[in-house]
Amino acid sequence: MRLAWLLVVAACHHGAPPSATPTCAAAADHVRGLLGPDAPRAPRIREVFAVRCESDGWDADARQCVVATTSLRNPRHCKAMLTTEQRAALDRELAAVAATPVAVRVPPVCRDYRAMIDKLDACPGLPEGARGALEVKYRELTQGWLRGTYDARTFEMQCRAMIDGLRQATAARCGW
Repeated sequence: MRLAWLLVVAACHHGAPPSATPTCAAAADHVRGLLGPDAPRAPRIREVFAVRCESDGWDADARQCVVATTSLRNPRHCKAMLTTEQRAALDRELAAVAATPVAVRVPPVCRDYRAMIDKLDACPGLPEGARGALEVKYRELTQGWLRGTYDARTFEMQCRAMIDGLRQATAARCGW
């Protein structure tokens, strides 16, 4: 009788339910979340991931990998799980998104930084090439924000730091 009872209990015990395989929509939503709420291209990138995943039939392991990714700065290399054709289609569409201009709402402090760089044209004491280097740094910073490397708060903090540094470096030379 005791053995029969153990068999019944063992047969009824299922353990922890297996985790559900994420859908293409869930994987795309996760990518959107990683990009942050202020990334201008995030909605379009989310759409690309959803469509490519669904149309190209990404397997469960690839979708699970995407959902398990915790940072864009430290990706899990989920693209390696896709076939050559799947990767090519995803890369092609993501490149198209990157090439499409977006209406960018640069935070006010970053517009102020941009204006300070422009104001350097009137600074006689500025070393040659300094303005060009600042232009490059601003462009890199803005492109990083557009790609989703930074969220809006980090972008603003970096612009604020650049303004402070520029003011200190140019105060005596430019009379600001």
